[in-house]
Amino acid sequence: MLVYPIRLHNNEQALGLLKSIDVEPYALDILSPKSRQQNILLKSVKTSWANIIKQEMLSCGGDAAISRSSYACLEKFTDVLLMGSESVIQKFVSKMKSQPCCFSSIVEPLEKIIGKNTKILEIGNKTFDLSKDFILLGILNVTPDSFSDGGKFNDYDSAMKQAEFLLKNGADILDIGGESTKPSSVTVSAEQELERVMPIIEAVKKNFNSLISVDTYKPEVIKASLSAGANLINDVSGGQGVFSTATEIVAHGASAIVMMNLNKDGHVGSTTENKLNDPIGTFFDFCVSKTTELSEKGVLDKRLIFDPGIGFGLSDTDINTVLKNMYSFTASNIPVCVGISRKSYIGRKTGLEPGERDAVANAISLSLMGQGVRIFRTHDTKGLSDIVKFYKSIQGDLDSGV
Repeated sequence: MLVYPIRLHNNEQALGLLKSIDVEPYALDILSPKSRQQNILLKSVKTSWANIIKQEMLSCGGDAAISRSSYACLEKFTDVLLMGSESVIQKFVSKMKSQPCCFSSIVEPLEKIIGKNTKILEIGNKTFDLSKDFILLGILNVTPDSFSDGGKFNDYDSAMKQAEFLLKNGADILDIGGESTKPSSVTVSAEQELERVMPIIEAVKKNFNSLISVDTYKPEVIKASLSAGANLINDVSGGQGVFSTATEIVAHGASAIVMMNLNKDGHVGSTTENKLNDPIGTFFDFCVSKTTELSEKGVLDKRLIFDPGIGFGLSDTDINTVLKNMYSFTASNIPVCVGISRKSYIGRKTGLEPGERDAVANAISLSLMGQGVRIFRTHDTKGLSDIVKFYKSIQGDLDSGV
């Protein structure tokens, strides 16, 4: 069962969600206004539980939408939409604690959502508070065939100049990649990838006071990079590389970005026309399951970041849905890294070439900041760091009541 908050921006969205749950038609006009408060969706709840949940929410001054068949327990499971102010949800949580312990699977995630818990993230020897800190990963591709800047920085001198430029212009972390993941790209051997990235990792470690991320999924490259001083592994394989090297990651005190990859063709990017039934739930389930799997291998959740994998098996419609609902993850204290920079998704929407997409990518990033996203992977560290400064100044005015 998944439990996550959902933000409904207008009445049309509220009605669409209520209809998807299959509530009684007469209740649509009653429930839709109530939904535009604090909305938390519980997926696949036992119908016997759903009726208790609805009664308890009503008693607290809120409401819960359940399927019409749930009243007679004609089906085993139903989705449930909790609707109420934060105080209502708090009252509901308190009351549910007096219910049998089986309801803890609902209470625990709800407490995270409505609580004021600060999400602390550790990368290398630095600690980030994602309630206020931003993290920009500056992309440094040392490849001849990357979709945006292939061949520009694949020799030592140009790579080091670009590293210095990115760091001087807002990058908190250098994300070094030695293999292109663009559609139809050719897989390179671990040996070739090591030849590309290791001299740069070692030189960055020697010459700059910077955190280092390595964009790879190959165990051999992960292990060598960690030994050379990498602090973060950016794994596009859906976590396979991180899982297989978890022991080494823990031993080096490193962190990981685990990207959801729905592409059947491995590490390369792709876009599909097949739409997921529930893109938000799919990514949420991915984050929860990978956190569990990696925690069993000793990787602490404060060292895990998740990437929805834009351009890796999601349709454009699914990408739209995920980007509009990042609040579902950030409000659940899931650290999300968004890598929208220069993606073909932007090109399909605008007709812009890769080098012309920075402004649009930064605009998307600004909208995601309003949903709580604090980690971005970008080619344009200067532009995005300026936007972060602007966003922080606005938030400071809002916090002070100006």
